Amino acid sequence: AGLSRGGFSENPVAMERLCGVESLSAVQRRFSDGLEVLKCMADFFKEIADIERHYANAVTRLMNSTPFNFRLNKWLGADTYVEVGTLKTAWDKMGAELLKLAQVHAEKAEQYTTNVRQPLMECVPQMEELRKKLKIKEKTYLYNTEDAKKRHIREKQRYLAMSDQCSDIEKKINFMKEAPAAPPPVISRQESRLESLKKELGTLEAIYLDTQKEVERINSLVEKELVTLYKEAHEVELKRVNTIKGCLQTFTTSLSNTAPAYLEAMRQLIVCVDEIDGDADINKFVESHRELLQMQNDQPSPTSPPQPPPTSPP
Repeated sequence: AGLSRGGFSENPVAMERLCGVESLSAVQRRFSDGLEVLKCMADFFKEIADIERHYANAVTRLMNSTPFNFRLNKWLGADTYVEVGTLKTAWDKMGAELLKLAQVHAEKAEQYTTNVRQPLMECVPQMEELRKKLKIKEKTYLYNTEDAKKRHIREKQRYLAMSDQCSDIEKKINFMKEAPAAPPPVISRQESRLESLKKELGTLEAIYLDTQKEVERINSLVEKELVTLYKEAHEVELKRVNTIKGCLQTFTTSLSNTAPAYLEAMRQLIVCVDEIDGDADINKFVESHRELLQMQNDQPSPTSPPQPPPTSPP
């Protein structure tokens, strides 16, 4: 069937092919199963979002931790040990790229919560409402149809019993008329009784036929209401399935967007790691150390006596 806006079918036919009150139980079970699937999926994506959020927070904490900032060894004191040269550049770049990836995971956590889990949970109230409606309708329809059928059966039994009684009296009258010794007054009483019973039989037949029509009327009314009800069930079930489909598509798209971020981080890291040059770093350390020593040598010793200012020549 074609789909209109909101995932609803323009030509729902599948559920309408169901008929009879008995089908309501199957539809109720379908909706119960569908609700369970919705809630389980929502819980699943909540866990996925929590994992993404936890990873993002853990990486962010790690970037501010002692190991990353080289404060692990106590002998280094309060000052931060600063690596120099290309190695430090690559290390810092790795940290920056990991923070970018952490931000990607944090954004995914929000996407899974807002764009995947939330639409699933928004389907739950409508599913629960319709499932409750189906349950109430089933009870109502069953009560009305069963009550009408019971009345019909009861009136049919009364009608058939009266019909049998009339038939027995007719046989008895015919037998008495054929018997030569049957007194006319007895036959007359039986005929009067038969006439009275036939009047009562006519009344019972009318009641019996009325109950039959009532059963047919209720069945027709229920079938019409069931068509509308099953159409509504079709729409809600279609919305559930299409909502799940859309959420899975969003989830898949989000996963596909993760790959470029990781590829870019890997590219950046490969470039930095390839540029690590041990000789260059050692030379930089040596030059820095020599400059530091030169600065220390240029400073006057705190224990040396002050030198007199130089005298100018006469």
